[in-house]
Amino acid sequence: MSGERTGRHEYADEIGLYFEGYGLPRIPGRILGWLLVCEPPHQTAEELAEELDISRGSVSMAMKMLSANKAVVRHAVPGSRRTHWRLRPGFWLDEAAEKARQAREWIKQTERGLELLADAPPESRRRLEEANEMYTFLAEQYGRIETLWHEQRKQ
Repeated sequence: MSGERTGRHEYADEIGLYFEGYGLPRIPGRILGWLLVCEPPHQTAEELAEELDISRGSVSMAMKMLSANKAVVRHAVPGSRRTHWRLRPGFWLDEAAEKARQAREWIKQTERGLELLADAPPESRRRLEEANEMYTFLAEQYGRIETLWHEQRKQ
């Protein structure tokens, strides 16, 4: 690792543990955490490996995952032939849009279950009704987030 461990390194580790707590791999979380606080805001795979004390192979696998999830993009640096990575602008708002899409998918699933239990007693349907109500609420709220976000950013 280059130099001494800093609060930024500890922060990257915390984000890695946060990821892991949700059943995701720790290394992509550490890289995401680092890209949130590093300077410059774009890093090569070599820099990521050195700063986070991880292998180049781990960086490569993590970048594939983060790229597939559209969290990071390649960044061209004049004069450099190496690939630099940075957080993708707009990623956080897109995360909310993805949550809205997932909520709408769950609504479809709960509606299918409610159709399946159409003749069942109310107590048998209650679990699905509760899930349907919750995801309907979430889909509506996530749908409002983009508008609210843009309004807030204007202020």
